[in-house]
Amino acid sequence: MFRNLFKIAVRNILKEKGYSIINILGLAIGITCSMFLGLYIMDELSYDRYHVNADNIYRVVSNIKEPDNSFTWAVAQIPMADELRQNYPDVVNAVRFFGLGRNLYKYEDKSFYEEDVFLADSTVFDMFSYEFIAGDPKTSLDEPYSMVVTESMADKYFGTTDCLNLSLTDQDNDQLKITGVIKDVPVNSHFRFDALISRNSAPDYRGSWGNFGVFTYIQLPEDYEPAGFDANFDKIVSDHVNPIFEQFKISINYELQRITDIHLYSKIQDEAEEGGDISYIYIFGAVAIFMLIIASINYMNLATARSTQRAKEVGVRKVMGAGKKQLISQFIVESVVMSLIALVVSILLIYALLPAFNNLANKQIEVSYLFQVEVLLVLFGVVLFIGIIGGSYPAFYLSRFNPVNVLKGKLSTKGGNAILRKSLVVLQFSISIFMLISTLVVFDQLRFLMNKDLGFNKEQVLRFEMPDDQMRAGYSGLRQKLLSNPDIINVASSSSSPGNNVNKVIFNVETEEGQMNERGIDFFIADFDFIEAMQMSVVEGRNFSRDILSDTSLAVLVNESMVDRMGWTEPLGKKFDIPQRGGTVVTKQVIGVVKDYHQNSLYDEIEPLMIMYGDDSYYGYVKLKTSDIAKTVAEIEAIWQQNFVNKPFEYNFLDQDFASQYASDKRRGDIFTIFSSLTIAIACLGLLGLTAFTTERRTKEIGIRKVIGASVKSIVVLLSKEFVVLVLIATAIAFPVAWYFMDTWLQAFAYRIELINEVPTFVLSAAIALSIIILTMSYHTIRAATSNPVNALKDE
Repeated sequence: MFRNLFKIAVRNILKEKGYSIINILGLAIGITCSMFLGLYIMDELSYDRYHVNADNIYRVVSNIKEPDNSFTWAVAQIPMADELRQNYPDVVNAVRFFGLGRNLYKYEDKSFYEEDVFLADSTVFDMFSYEFIAGDPKTSLDEPYSMVVTESMADKYFGTTDCLNLSLTDQDNDQLKITGVIKDVPVNSHFRFDALISRNSAPDYRGSWGNFGVFTYIQLPEDYEPAGFDANFDKIVSDHVNPIFEQFKISINYELQRITDIHLYSKIQDEAEEGGDISYIYIFGAVAIFMLIIASINYMNLATARSTQRAKEVGVRKVMGAGKKQLISQFIVESVVMSLIALVVSILLIYALLPAFNNLANKQIEVSYLFQVEVLLVLFGVVLFIGIIGGSYPAFYLSRFNPVNVLKGKLSTKGGNAILRKSLVVLQFSISIFMLISTLVVFDQLRFLMNKDLGFNKEQVLRFEMPDDQMRAGYSGLRQKLLSNPDIINVASSSSSPGNNVNKVIFNVETEEGQMNERGIDFFIADFDFIEAMQMSVVEGRNFSRDILSDTSLAVLVNESMVDRMGWTEPLGKKFDIPQRGGTVVTKQVIGVVKDYHQNSLYDEIEPLMIMYGDDSYYGYVKLKTSDIAKTVAEIEAIWQQNFVNKPFEYNFLDQDFASQYASDKRRGDIFTIFSSLTIAIACLGLLGLTAFTTERRTKEIGIRKVIGASVKSIVVLLSKEFVVLVLIATAIAFPVAWYFMDTWLQAFAYRIELINEVPTFVLSAAIALSIIILTMSYHTIRAATSNPVNALKDE
């Protein structure tokens, strides 16, 4: 029986080629896009799950609360891990990663700057599951100056992974012995590195409970409830933290973050890697479901629209003895076969387009993902669902026909059939309008981020780094040579670059009442030229000046947010007590107020900021005025090599650096835009087929109306009116839903567009949907209306 049903299904699919192509293409696009989004979601949810102990590893984060401010850091104090490991038996293991910044490493004639090299405790490989190519994970970091490198770093310096017992030389001339080589840290990691150096290499670097700065992880026993660890943190705060910070009226508490939650849920400024966003998982999941829903709706709409054409077939089959069950089976099998064909097409499309999708999403998803058992089960489950649901209504509807009425031509086309079809059209266009609005709002928000005034001029600013003392000592000579180039406007330096986080330190600050109170202050060091080179505005007072000697030791600048935080009415002259090495304190005074600018990214609100003078800084900036960037950069590099022999010249441009902060959101925005557009395209594809069948069904009506004098225009208006009303209903549903979800999404941004200003976007989306309806209906209606009415009426 099944074989016979299958043959009939194939025969009907081939008989109606146009209908079949529209349905298969719509289903294939829907399944393909849904699977791409599903693979993206699977990859995002897989972060850090490759660790054997993933469910039991937690990061310690620090919540700091001041009298007028609060913030969270992804780091803890250096002694935290030792304290937890030694005094709390619930802790199976505790590991720290100490950032070393940007350093130069050499092997023979090869030298490179590396930023992702960390000091780590020797038990790091007991906690984390990194795959060793060579070396012993148990002992590889036991000895001082031992080093474990990734496969890529080994190839970079040695040209092979067979490099055990060879050594790299760092910029301090320390010899780092290679004791292990591991596979590259998987991309789906919230924390990645190129090499780890034994923590025992810096035994004197103990730190204190007053200084934060290391990523700290602990491993707890199986099935341990992390909330139960809070009492231990309370004891640590009481014993070690409060004695230091209570006097400053600062309270600190700690919490545990499961490492599998960090990528999608953590929104902390100083994350080691760029994080994801759980909201996009929900958004992309919704888009994937919408695409499948619309693909199913297309099939149901087209099948019910064709019901009158197949009514006589059903009538004849009933007369010949076919039962209701047999008829239902026939239509469902036909639907499932069509879905399976669409599945085959979609798998071919996924195979062909996966590299392009990986490039778009910045992923490394492999084709083998498709052939995992769970993915295959989902694929076939989706296909069967679409096939059964898509074919169920036509199957049950057509199988109820009275064969006598059908063969007499008395089959009504109204009733449940029309109501369901209209409801499905409304649902389809509600989703399409919602997706269109969302796409345009996301685009406007990303454009706002890219074009927002940052409070400084980032254009044509070349930035380089000076990670060692020799380079910082030679900066002054380098600056003078660079300024001799007519294409260079200015050269400046600072300890922190715009767009990067800055240090936060507790200083005594003078209040409006003249008292000195402790505050955690964001600050960095800059030279005389920094404000001018960045084209920042000093709104009150003045900039640092070479003509005033005391500026080098007694002056600071603050931003407007600092003035607001402290409630200063007269900020000039307000004092900061700055601790010095050796325990002395120097009192510095505010000489100028800088207009607020975005020191951090646009995801974070502008923080109160203090800038101290200093000429021993990490970053250098070259402000250019040239159309020939390549030529000027080559000239800068030549001067660099004269001053810093055998020091690689590496640089970037500040505008590109800022743009890179929003690269993830831009990628996600591009994905959302592309797949939303495809969702709308699938809806239009279904509409194309539906209007074609609707117009075909009313061909005789159109012929009669033409005979009695109706114009083409009036016929177009008549037939389009029904669909226009349906789109207006869909618009009324989509607008409030889109407003709610877009308003919720925008709240995640510290700086965002006002949704009220997006009303034209809402109107435009509805207009586009109406235009699609009218154009599609007009094409088929005009085609029918301009044909000879005799052809439509000759069989009456």
